Amino acid sequence: MKILIVHNQLWAHYKAIIFNELQELIVLNKTDLLLVVQMASIEKSRVNLGNSDNSIHQYPYKLLHEGILEDVGLWQRVSGIIKAIQAFRPDIVNLTGYYDFASWAVLFYCKISSIKTILSNESTADDHARNKVKEFFKSLIIKQFDGYFNFGTLSKNYLLGLGVQPEKMLVNRNCVDNETLKNTYQNCLPKRIDRQKALNLASKNFIFVGRLIDYKNILVFLEAFGIAQSKLEGNWGVIILGDGEQKEDLQQFVKEKNIQYISFQKGVSWQQVPEYLALSNVLVLPSYSEPWGLVVNEAMACGLPVIVSEKCGCAIDLVKNGSNGFIFSPNNIEQLTTILLKFMNQEVDFKQMGQISEKIIQEYSPENVAKEMYEGYKKLNQ
Repeated sequence: MKILIVHNQLWAHYKAIIFNELQELIVLNKTDLLLVVQMASIEKSRVNLGNSDNSIHQYPYKLLHEGILEDVGLWQRVSGIIKAIQAFRPDIVNLTGYYDFASWAVLFYCKISSIKTILSNESTADDHARNKVKEFFKSLIIKQFDGYFNFGTLSKNYLLGLGVQPEKMLVNRNCVDNETLKNTYQNCLPKRIDRQKALNLASKNFIFVGRLIDYKNILVFLEAFGIAQSKLEGNWGVIILGDGEQKEDLQQFVKEKNIQYISFQKGVSWQQVPEYLALSNVLVLPSYSEPWGLVVNEAMACGLPVIVSEKCGCAIDLVKNGSNGFIFSPNNIEQLTTILLKFMNQEVDFKQMGQISEKIIQEYSPENVAKEMYEGYKKLNQ
């Protein structure tokens, strides 16, 4: 069996570790082969986070464009992928999207060439406003695939709603490099107090990690924290780790509302995120649109409780409300404020919640996801 995966960018480290695990399984089998076609080195929004570390890619791949994804034209994508298919002659092609003409063209080519196809789907019903006409035509395209890898329950439910057959759902989870993140986090803990002082942080902190853009809903988070802070004198603060177009507006809001202990830190590579999680106590992901939210995996791997918007794809799978964190409505400031105060008033057991996070996230490992993917490929190739 020959498997060809089409992926957007080489930079995506979290996909690299899954592809590495998949390659190890394939090598053990001896009769199967894998090739990952990477369309570009990095997408524009990730450029400030550093270049891809090519040493992490321990699987066979072909890079179509040594540059930014947005600079790769439609014809370059279509022709590059089809040439790779013609040269490799796969039994299965795994496409990581259905949203552009390139994906449609490759899907059509595979259909007429009798090559089976799998769609890796990140979308959920709530991650964008949905138009009935567009959804109808989308369902026609999506149902042409032979199998589906989903990023969780909400992702799976979205495809079921579009008419996909349940038996074609092959994978329903997403992951990060749990062990590497946990080790880095634990190595940083002894320096926690010194680093907090050096960065002028509070002794206890909520943390947001991600791009500072509108749909991340950071303004609501900061407003809720400001309200909570006004009700309780204490030593809690917020770390905002990331960059983006909203940064100046958010800083201005904090200044106008006189919210104390808010620290804006520049975005860092994924390897450095645990260094900041080690300065924190609880992760908050308040997005009103988020296909999954891998930063929640990262925080849970480090043993942190999590507060996650119900619009994040991972919420239903990773957050056990009241056990390892809380789920809230991203438009409900009062609800979020109440949850923040539970932590600030020490009404919950941080340590116990963090331990539950670690236990839950063990199932969402690169090894387990790769095994499910491999079993999916084999099932489709029968």
